[in-house]
Amino acid sequence: MKTLRPEGPPGSSAAFPTPAAPPKAPVATETPAAKPPASQFNDPKAPRGADLEGARRGYTSPTQVESPFTPDEKAALSKKIPCPALAGMFNAGMLKVEKDGTVKIPDLERALSQLGPSSLVTKVLTKGADGTDDIAGSFNLFKLNGSNLDHTGSTGIRQDGVHPERFDLLCSFSKDGETLTAKDLADAADQFARESPGLRGRITQLAEMNAVLQVFGHKRSDGVLCFTFAEAKSLFVDGQIPASWSPPVVPGKIGLGDVLGSTALGLFRQLVNGK
Repeated sequence: MKTLRPEGPPGSSAAFPTPAAPPKAPVATETPAAKPPASQFNDPKAPRGADLEGARRGYTSPTQVESPFTPDEKAALSKKIPCPALAGMFNAGMLKVEKDGTVKIPDLERALSQLGPSSLVTKVLTKGADGTDDIAGSFNLFKLNGSNLDHTGSTGIRQDGVHPERFDLLCSFSKDGETLTAKDLADAADQFARESPGLRGRITQLAEMNAVLQVFGHKRSDGVLCFTFAEAKSLFVDGQIPASWSPPVVPGKIGLGDVLGSTALGLFRQLVNGK
């Protein structure tokens, strides 16, 4: 009669003696540890509701700026940052931040220069950040919630804390169940705008989504720019630049049209021109 062995890691010697086996002195054995369930982001076809909380280490800048924060402090403080790109630059060590959260605009420009936006896109982004408080030339990274950067039509993923269930909703717009493309993000932005209407907010949300896709996304085998669910989670939930990302060889190539898209660009110009 064969000896039955429980499943266990390679090299495990745990076994149950059968009735026919001669008596043996008891041998102390360890019960094999239960194998943790695979994350849905290791298997993009798995249900989306699982394992949204576990943060993985993201991209780390090879040229770290000085930081007054411990790793634990950074992890806690990054949850206060509603913008995934700003949170990612903060966690990657690219953005210089004072102990009270102050970021000087030249330091933001320096961090953005490593990501790839054109000078026009950088100017739009820094102007928006500089207008979040009454102090010219700087902004507070940890006090952006409730500032004029808040807008209608937001995903809500990083608004006043991190809300993984809103990320599940974002992923539900994926057409292939594995990736998020510009079309998927636009469809999601429409849904978020219906939840919280406002033309300016719709354009802002679409611009934010396209900006992070243009900067941090990659091309699928069919040439379509996308995020995998794992890459999207890294940005939107964990507030980290995906570990697979690398700085562009030629910075400054991402223009306003890339960020907004043709339709949104026309609406954006109407708003800017007051028409």
